[in-house]
Formats: sequence, C-alpha cells, structure tokens
Amino acid sequence: MLILINSVSHWLHEMGVAAVFAVLFVECFGVPSPDEIILLFAGYLISLHRFHFATVIPAAVLGSSAGATGAYLLARFGGRALLHRYVPFLFRRPEQLEYWEQYFRRRGDIIVLIGRIISGVRAVISYPAGLFNMPYWRFLAYTVAGSFIWAMIAVTAGYVLGPHIVGALIATKRYEGPLVAGVMALLIVWYLVDRRRKRKQRRLV
Repeated sequence: MLILINSVSHWLHEMGVAAVFAVLFVECFGVPSPDEIILLFAGYLISLHRFHFATVIPAAVLGSSAGATGAYLLARFGGRALLHRYVPFLFRRPEQLEYWEQYFRRRGDIIVLIGRIISGVRAVISYPAGLFNMPYWRFLAYTVAGSFIWAMIAVTAGYVLGPHIVGALIATKRYEGPLVAGVMALLIVWYLVDRRRKRKQRRLV
C-alpha cells in the first residue's frame, strides 16, 4: 500500500495533472488503477497550493469520460460477438438479452450515474452500457455527471484531510472490500425483485 502511495506521489510530481487524466482514463477503461489515491493526493496538493481545483477536476472528468467512451464503444461494436463466442451460456435466449436492453433504456441513466461513484463498479459499468445499446449521448452525459461528483468528493476529501491523507487511505482500504460486496449484493437483490415483479405482471396480462 505504501509503495503504491509513493508511486502515485511520484507520478503527480513528474507529470502534474496529466497523471490524474492518465490514471482515470485507464481505470474507466476497465484496468484496475489507483484512482482513489491519485485524486486524494491531488486534493492534498491543492491544500499546499501546488495544484488547483480548476485543473484537477477537469482532468479527472476528461480522463474518466475518455476511458469510459473507449470501453463503451468496444462493448457496443464488438461485445456481442465475444459474448456469444466465449460465454454463450450467459444469454441463452434472445429475450434475456432484450430484457437487459430494455432495462438499460429505462434505468441506464441512474445505473451509470451511481456506478461512476462506486469503487470497482465504475471500472466496468461502461461495458454493459455499450453491450445493451444504451444511447451514447445519454451514457456520456451521465458519465460526465457521475465522474464530476466522484472527483469532487475524492479531491475535496484529500484537500480537507491534508497531511492525514496516508493514514486515511490505509484505513479506507480495510473497508473497501466489504463495502463493494454490500453494494453488489443490494444490486443483485434489486434485480431479482424487479424481475419477479415483472413476471407477476406478465402472468396477470
């Protein structure tokens, strides 16, 4: 953990806000990256008057949006072929795929918006959005909004915590796994309840 923190500190020193763009780009493309650490450290450097909110936040939003767009396009134009070839058991019937397409058309906005704020989820949320043909401009709008919210939260936290940032990062990592698992469990329950409700509605019709 401390090695990773030192690496992020070095990147910021050498590259400036370009490091924020690069890390957020890679992370939102689906590659695990220290996005929380770099945003918190950037906030700390703002408190030292080395960086500015006016440059860090746009760099974070642009990096996230660019990486998310790449992942979205990859899934939209090549994802189904890979899905049918390597995991054909996932959607055995056409109506299953159609169900998720309609689901993302109805609720993709809130899924993408919240997904951008949740650790781990924001790294992969672009892929189902592209796979299930969520309209790109809606996807981009909610990606930008969610990325802005997440960047403001993390950078402001780094700014407020200041020199206590390292201790806070180590403490945060202890609870990140259970928190993400809890959120994923809630999403699964939400999906199952929604699916059961729709089945009942179809039976009544």
